[in-house]
Amino acid sequence: MKFSILLTIFLVSQVYEISNSIKINCDFHTGRLPVTGIIYECQAVNIPTSSGMAVTNIAGTHESEKNNNDVTSVYISGNKILPFIPRYFSNFFPSVKAILIYNTAIEALFGDEFDEFPQLEYLEFWSSNLKSISSKLFKKKQKMVYIGFNFNMIEKVGYDLFTPLNVTHLQYLYLQNNFCINKSVTDKNTTSIISLINEIREKCPFDDEFPTTTTNKNFFCTDESIEELVCNLKSSMIKVQENLTTQKEEVNEILKKSNITNEILIQTIRNLNNAHGKIETVENDLIQNREIFKNKLNKIQTQIQIKNQKIEEIQSELDASKKELDDIKSKMQWMEEELLRITTQPCVCK
Repeated sequence: MKFSILLTIFLVSQVYEISNSIKINCDFHTGRLPVTGIIYECQAVNIPTSSGMAVTNIAGTHESEKNNNDVTSVYISGNKILPFIPRYFSNFFPSVKAILIYNTAIEALFGDEFDEFPQLEYLEFWSSNLKSISSKLFKKKQKMVYIGFNFNMIEKVGYDLFTPLNVTHLQYLYLQNNFCINKSVTDKNTTSIISLINEIREKCPFDDEFPTTTTNKNFFCTDESIEELVCNLKSSMIKVQENLTTQKEEVNEILKKSNITNEILIQTIRNLNNAHGKIETVENDLIQNREIFKNKLNKIQTQIQIKNQKIEEIQSELDASKKELDDIKSKMQWMEEELLRITTQPCVCK
């Protein structure tokens, strides 16, 4: 019985992982942020909103001598339509310290969105539809030095949102242009920050009870029984996926002990993994070929420019030669006229 349950969870997890996967295209570049200084950032562009939430593939060209382990910042722009924060960036970028999220349709932060980033120090969440923030958002985040929630629609903030923080370490706190609060601290003054935190607790009370209805069914469930069941299933599967590694090990151990002979299932999983690897290889080849073609095109354009310059130089030389030839012709004509004049002039004899 236990094996059947675990096997079912494993298979459902595999199906969910495939259906809930998302590919992120990164524009990698070096930059600078307040307090944290120089960063190496993945700027996520054109994030699809119809596939899923789990990041299973990262594409993009790194700067010279850089790789995924060097990425310390992730920038997400949602074009006002992205309804979720992609999960599992940390599987690719283990050194992230800064998260910047702009222009999304996200309305609530439940508290587990940034659990995968234990080194988080810097958070910007600006210009979105954010209305409520759970007290659990910054649990175990004592290193925070910069928090920004400007230009949102915040109405409710968990009372203990800032409790886990080392307030003396926090230097910037931005909450301008929100519904319940419109204030920021930018002078690195601990007393001012504590005062603002108390003001937020007073003006933005919230007991962490989130709404049960919304148009965003990726996060909230409706009262309709079937839709509610689907929504709850998706929420449960996110937790299942987080514990997938442990479950896989347990299932594999049971498979060994039970001497299961279902080679078709094992081969199918292997084929899927191989296909995924081949797709990644093809994608990498396409990226490399694009860069090679681009370099060759640049060289050809440079050669054309050099040849055009040489043609202009030759044309200038031809023009100069033509001018010299015209001068020579003029002199020859003058000499002919002088010769004719001399030969036709009567001879004066003594």
